[in-house]
Amino acid sequence: MGNSPATRLCRAAAAILLASAATASDVDARASRTGGRVRSHWHVGPLFEYRRADPGPATFWAVRPFYSQVRSPETGVAAYDVLWPLGTCHSGGGASWYRALLAWGDARGDDPSWSFTLFPLWFCGRDRAGDGYWGAFPFYGEHPHFMFMDDWQFALWPVWQTYTVKNVRSRGVLWPLVTWRDDPRSGIGVWPLWGTARRRESDHGYCLWPIATWAGYDADRDTSGSGWSWMFWPLYGQIRREREAQDLFLPPFFSYARTDSATRWRVPWPLVEVLRSSARDRTNVWPFWESVHGYPYGSGKERKPEERTWRIGWQLVESMRLESDRTVEERFNLFPFWTCERRYAKGEGGTLKETSSYTRLWPFWSRETAAGRSRHRALEPIPIRHSEGIDRNWAPFWTFWEARDRPDGRTRHSIFWSLVTWHTGKKDVTKK
Repeated sequence: MGNSPATRLCRAAAAILLASAATASDVDARASRTGGRVRSHWHVGPLFEYRRADPGPATFWAVRPFYSQVRSPETGVAAYDVLWPLGTCHSGGGASWYRALLAWGDARGDDPSWSFTLFPLWFCGRDRAGDGYWGAFPFYGEHPHFMFMDDWQFALWPVWQTYTVKNVRSRGVLWPLVTWRDDPRSGIGVWPLWGTARRRESDHGYCLWPIATWAGYDADRDTSGSGWSWMFWPLYGQIRREREAQDLFLPPFFSYARTDSATRWRVPWPLVEVLRSSARDRTNVWPFWESVHGYPYGSGKERKPEERTWRIGWQLVESMRLESDRTVEERFNLFPFWTCERRYAKGEGGTLKETSSYTRLWPFWSRETAAGRSRHRALEPIPIRHSEGIDRNWAPFWTFWEARDRPDGRTRHSIFWSLVTWHTGKKDVTKK
């Protein structure tokens, strides 16, 4: 199978797509594109830009919106975009991945594995053992790892398929109508008429699904213990286990659940939900109001929240504060008009030192700081924080003004879509 004509054909297709590509993380790509000491930097408005900087030297150039690339020999990362987001490639750390429309794939330098997918019609590749695989959906195929399935095989899907999950083999004929599983989690089902299955430490069954369902549970320290549950949908259901009891009325709309560490009301779901537990308190009146307090495990009776969040209008207005032993993160969002984010590092005595920030007044202006450097931009029409793909290929078209700190202590300004640039501040010759 590994040397079949189909496998060789798909390897050639993947090699063609990988020939000009490969990259790494957006964080490393951003550092290569904007960091370091600039050796040369020139551009023609937003259409063409070239930048060369130390260390590396790292290079970035773009012919927007058709193509851009960023490379850093020092870190070994690279990114290539073709009419982003239609096509992009990333490499670094001995691995690479690429995407073009509905085709994507990856490869690793330290083992023979690679993959290529043309969704949903074709896939092929090699696993880490060097064995080839391929598939032409829905006619025939085999894949070592697809979604949550291992060793997935199919023929005229859904006429026949078989796969494993946690070393348990499952099979299906005219899936999901007829299914069965091997031991130790054996099961058989003729959906929706009748079915039974063994799952971990429990036995489940259904009749005329979803009208009648039931389960029996053995003792298990990792869940809620032994007991039973049943439901006659859509009228009523019960769960009775050692550490959990729940009653459901007109499920899933009304329910009351209690465990040894939590209680929860849904009256009705998803409009009103109230949760009280040792790790989290949550009150939700959807879509008007939500309040969340999160607590560290083992915090005892005098609990100090490590998370404080409230939202209005689902997520139109959001305020959040996350605190750990070393960091504090704060965010306020009035979507889409105003966003403010701050991250702090904790010092001695609980003092806070700001490490990064982001502020946006949509659609006019944004400011971002990190590692003691900042960047201002106007306009800012996209109401979400930019990805590197947008920054590399599209943001210069709407950037009327930009100010960016440089490592030498000066600030570079540009207006009229980078047609006019100048520098302010005194050059620090001690910085390199």
